[in-house]
Order: sequence, then structure tokens, then C-alpha cells
Amino acid sequence: MASKLPKIIDRKSVLNMLKQIDLSCPIGIRNYAIIIMMYRAGLRVSEVCNLTLSDVNFETGLIYVQQGKYSKDRYVPMDSDVIKTCQDWLKVRPQSDYFFCTMQGGKLNQRYIREMCYRLSKKAGVYIQDGTEQKPVSPHKLRHTCFTEMLREGTANIREIQQLAGHSSLNTTMIYTHVVMDELQAKIAKRKGITG
Repeated sequence: MASKLPKIIDRKSVLNMLKQIDLSCPIGIRNYAIIIMMYRAGLRVSEVCNLTLSDVNFETGLIYVQQGKYSKDRYVPMDSDVIKTCQDWLKVRPQSDYFFCTMQGGKLNQRYIREMCYRLSKKAGVYIQDGTEQKPVSPHKLRHTCFTEMLREGTANIREIQQLAGHSSLNTTMIYTHVVMDELQAKIAKRKGITG
């Protein structure tokens, strides 16, 4: 059975979405950090909601994802964007057991994050082309974009992406190789021939 290729957006589109966030208020600072967490660390929306304060370790530079999909724990390294935006949120964050929380300290709802993503996507005029339909960007598309970019940049190989993504099977991760196939095709077309 043919699997659907992951739909992604480019970096400029992500930046346009981020520009729609009002960073003059704590909610904006939190939402900015959440988008960066999904786009630069590839976390699932459920994983973002479940993060506790001790799961985000600035000393080690690692995010401890507990009980991700398939009840698997894993560590995800943070890049400078994730560290900076999370530290900004830490300065204004209310007391809570959860790293990303409501302004009253409660657990964030996955639906809230999805709706926030759709709202930013529409405001920025950034859409995913799905067949004949244009759809707003979902949190999962940011995750797909993260791993596709890592593969394109050579930041991580397919096995490392499997680990970062928390995929139990390498077959699941292989979808990202199809997305970068166009670039591979161009490289192969430029190979020097042996027949002159």
C-alpha cells in the first residue's frame, strides 16, 4: 500500500507564522516557544503538552520526552533556538508542574495548540497543498518539516532521525527520504559520467 508523503512548509513560511505572534505578552512568548519546540525539536503536540519543568534541562541541553507514542521515553537535543525561546518563557511562566502551561498554571490542551497553529497559518497566509485542497499548517506538519530539514541539511542521518522522532520502525522514518528525493535526483544528474 502506497503511503502518503509528509507535507512540509519552507523556512520562510515558518518565519511568517512566527511573525504573527505578539511577543509583548506572556501568552505570545509561550506560543512562540511551542512553535519553535515542534519545528526545531520535532516534538508531537501531545509531547509538548506533557512536558514537565524537569524534562527541559538547560544544563545538558536535552529534552526528556516521557511516555511518547508507544509509551516510549527518549531524549531530544535542543538547538540554540529552542533553548533561547524556552528560557524566555521560563522568565514569565506561572508556577506549574507543566513546562508549557496555561496562565493559571494548568495543563495545556492539545486542541488549543492545534487551533493556535491553524490561526497563525491563516494569518500568515501559509497553507499546505493537499491534493486540490489548501489546508492550514498543523503541529504535525511542523514536525515533518523539522525532520525533512535535518535530513536535507545533513544534520542527522535517517537512523538518527528515527531516534529523534521516536519511531519504533525505520520504515516510518523512511518517508522523509522520499521528500528529499528531488534534491538527490538533481545531485545524481550532475554526476560525472565514465564514458566522457
